[in-house]
Formats: sequence, structure tokens, C-alpha cells
Amino acid sequence: MARAKGRRTSTLVLAGWALLMLALGLGAGLLLGQQGCNRREAPAKKEAPRPESKKPEKKLAEPKTKPSSEAAKPLSPEPAQPLPRLALVIDDLGYIQPELVTRLCSQPVPFSVAVLPYQEHTRESADIAHRLGKEVMLHLPMEPIGYPGPGRDPGPNAILYNLPEAEVRRRVRMALDDIPHRTGVNNHMGSRITPDRTRMGWVLQEVKARKYFFVDSRTEKDSVAFDLAEELGIPAVQRRVFLDDDKTFPEMEKQWERALKLAEKEGAALIIGHIYPETVEALEKLVPRSKGRVRFVRAGELVK
Repeated sequence: MARAKGRRTSTLVLAGWALLMLALGLGAGLLLGQQGCNRREAPAKKEAPRPESKKPEKKLAEPKTKPSSEAAKPLSPEPAQPLPRLALVIDDLGYIQPELVTRLCSQPVPFSVAVLPYQEHTRESADIAHRLGKEVMLHLPMEPIGYPGPGRDPGPNAILYNLPEAEVRRRVRMALDDIPHRTGVNNHMGSRITPDRTRMGWVLQEVKARKYFFVDSRTEKDSVAFDLAEELGIPAVQRRVFLDDDKTFPEMEKQWERALKLAEKEGAALIIGHIYPETVEALEKLVPRSKGRVRFVRAGELVK
């Protein structure tokens, strides 16, 4: 009886241990299964983006298309029109004191001076003008209508109507040689000579032989000098306005404005003045106010 009771106790103990082990096994299996489910169902945590060095992205080439009228390129500004040209020539240098020549030629714009030969300050005046960047011309003395009346003397060794051809040619060459730095010629007086094709032909042939240009001062409305120079193939231009026939400033201002308007209308104009103190003073006012309206040039830049 006691032996049977011990066997039952042992059996119960073993059964209890078996149940305990089964429970432990089931609990462990459930625990492991739950963790596996958690691993499958829980969303992965997003990692913070790591800073990367920025590299330029390669863009695919886009097909070229012509711009539509709505998306046209902005128009570039039109080029500014060139200013009209004004050539200023100042006559009669040679007998005036060098101080006035220096004052005249100190104007900071290009222009030309015409120097009389055989005068007290001829060479010095040409030197001053050349040193200050001005164009030097021979102001060739020629006989005017009314010679030898008062105020009609063109100066020594002038081209006179009754001279033979050889003497006319010699005087032209001699006058040219008396002016240093010369590049061109214009006439001083000459209303008796410039309308005469024969005598002007002698003069201009000598000018052509030295390869100088010629400015017809137009002291006579019937002058043939410009036309004849063109026929001979000499670069030439003619005066359009006299600045200082009247030496009062209002009148010079009026003639200056006339020259500016001619230049604006025709593209270029040549104006002649003289080395009077009144003219030099007037130019000191007129030249600065004309900048931006015309471009100052030398007479040699207008010849054609």
C-alpha cells in the first residue's frame, strides 16, 4: 500500500515536471514567435541623410528650338550715328605776334592754320602750330580785284595776273618752301586769279607736283579753283562760311551757328576765320559749346 502510494507520488511529480517543461517550452515558443512577428511588422527606421558633396548635375541637352516672337531676344542698342565734321581754318598767321598764335593753337581740338610766306613771324608761327598739333598750310598770296588799290595788296611775291607762266610757277614753289610743316595750300585774296582757268592751272599743277591738298577759300563767287583741282586729281575742299567778316561777337556767333547747321545737314563743312584777337576770343567761347554737336577735324580730313 505504501509502495503504491509512493509510485503515485513519483508519477505525479514527473507529470508536474513534464507539464512545467511543456509550459516553459510553449512560453519560449510564443516569445520567440512574437519577436519574429515584431521584426516582420515593425517599419524600418529612416536614417538621417548623410551630407554629401554637391556635384553639378549633368543636364540632358535640350533640343534647339527657334525662339518664338513672344520670347525674342532683347534688341541690342543701335550704334550711335557719327557726329558731323567741322573743319576750322584760321588764315593770315605770319605777321601776328607769337603770343596770340600760341593762345589760338591752345584750343584742345584739331583744326588748321594757313600761314603767309615772307612775314616776320612766318616760320615761328608754323612751328608753334605744328608743335601744338595743328595742321599747317601755305596761305598763298594772289592778286585780288582792285589791286593795287587800298587794302588790296596781297603781299610780297604774290601771284599776279600779268606774270608769265614760268614766274607764276617759280613763285608758287618759293612760297611753299618758305612754310615749314605745310601739308596743303589755300589762297590769300586771289579774286582776280581764281576765276582764271589758265593761271589757276599753273598754280595747281605745282601743288599737285608736291602732292599737297588744296582749299578754295572762295574769295570770289566765280572761282574755278575747286573744280579745276578735282579735274587735276588734287584732293580739294572749299569754304562754306566766313566766320569773321564782321568781328563783333553776335555776328560771329551767327556765322558759327550757320556752319554747324550746314555740317549737320551735309555731314561736313569748312569754316574760315582770321587771326584777329576778337576771333581768338570768340573761338574760346564757341568751340567748347559745340562739342558733342560736331566733330572737329583738320581741313586735310575733308578733302576728296
